[in-house]
Amino acid sequence: MIPVGYSDLKKAFHAHRKEAKKISGISYYLLLFYTAECGLKSLYLKGKKLSTTDKIQDQGLLSKDGHNLGRWVKELKIAAKEVGATPNFHLEKSGSILDIEKAHQVWRYGVKIKPEDEKKLVEWLENICNYIEENINR
Repeated sequence: MIPVGYSDLKKAFHAHRKEAKKISGISYYLLLFYTAECGLKSLYLKGKKLSTTDKIQDQGLLSKDGHNLGRWVKELKIAAKEVGATPNFHLEKSGSILDIEKAHQVWRYGVKIKPEDEKKLVEWLENICNYIEENINR
């Protein structure tokens, strides 16, 4: 991972959020995922008073769990009552159950998610982004 700072992540959050609002479908979902990821990481750096991501002591958080938004929510102690429970989802074709960290891959490659799961997943990501927007400047 390329080391980035709080302000870089914050700018990326706002830029992705703005652009995501202009599109729909899986491209929106994919950009929403990355928007949430940038925002969560910026809140983490700010909360831990770290200048850049390479200062994070738990490098597994970046390498192994870099896309595990559920872990980032947990690390930030964001209550489920604030954003909802971290969802998992079923693939439409195989019925396989996947965790949140795989959502960006599914959307990137155009794999179909069961519609009711996709709806819950997108709502959760939107809740995360709303939470970030309310807390990023505090």
